[in-house]
Amino acid sequence: MLDPAPSIVHGPADLLTTIPYVLGYHPQQSIVVVLIADDGRLACGLSVGRHAPDAMIVAESSTAASRADASRAFVVGYGPLSDRERLTKIADSLHMAVTVQACLLVDDGRYYCLNDGCPCTPEQGAVLDPAGSVIAAEMTLRGRVALPSREDFGSFIEPDPDAQERTAAALSHVPGLLPDPVAVVHTSLDIASTGGRLSDEQVAYLAVALQNNDGRSAAWLATTGETWQHDLWLDLVRRVPEHCVAALANLVAWNAWRRSEPALAWAALARAMHARPDNTMSQLIGFVLTAGISPATLPWPLPDGTDLEDLLR
Repeated sequence: MLDPAPSIVHGPADLLTTIPYVLGYHPQQSIVVVLIADDGRLACGLSVGRHAPDAMIVAESSTAASRADASRAFVVGYGPLSDRERLTKIADSLHMAVTVQACLLVDDGRYYCLNDGCPCTPEQGAVLDPAGSVIAAEMTLRGRVALPSREDFGSFIEPDPDAQERTAAALSHVPGLLPDPVAVVHTSLDIASTGGRLSDEQVAYLAVALQNNDGRSAAWLATTGETWQHDLWLDLVRRVPEHCVAALANLVAWNAWRRSEPALAWAALARAMHARPDNTMSQLIGFVLTAGISPATLPWPLPDGTDLEDLLR
């Protein structure tokens, strides 16, 4: 099946329709910085609460722009009209690091262009009507979602107690040490890649395989940004008992980051860290998320002989 053609943004209304799908949720009381690469692709989007210090917003956005090799940026505020002057100052400061093409403010269903002398919106703003843009349909076709708020991402990774109980029962019949955990991982991925859903017994075997360093590494290296992997890891993170959840939550986070879904990645990473606070995989993924590294700039799977920890230093 061919991938859908990339969405093309025509003007501020399309951009504002796109942002919730980039973030994964509809931003409120936030400042969003969208970074664009030289070829016109959206490199990444950052969202912070509107009460964050201006200096922090500019510093984080500048660092992300450098890492993503971005050529342009858009600054978008979601808040009251009284934020106009502050947003303009943030855009002017960020302009020292990357060209800020537009500064916009969204308030109460209307949007305002804050670029000096720009005629793209009247003084009283323009009505923001996402239904008038094809972007929403295109993003849905790609499997993108835009939840009402960031907090709603917790529902994606909430455990299913009945499924956990079934997996726990199946685990009692699985040996603690598997002869070939890597083979179990690859067999599970093969089933999922062809549209199959793992049985309780297969989930149990995979959960044990992921407790092994080699099995865990094999799963991580095989996890890119594909939708079937997204569905697999989200399904399994709900079904395994809590003592097995860290590795799977990390795989949800990694897949989500590679799909440019940072809100889901952070939610999954939080669950992994809660289950096993000291696990190295969570620490590495957390570094990638915090550093604002673009998935497009990190080859995956890594070339033979490349050490991820060295690459990220």
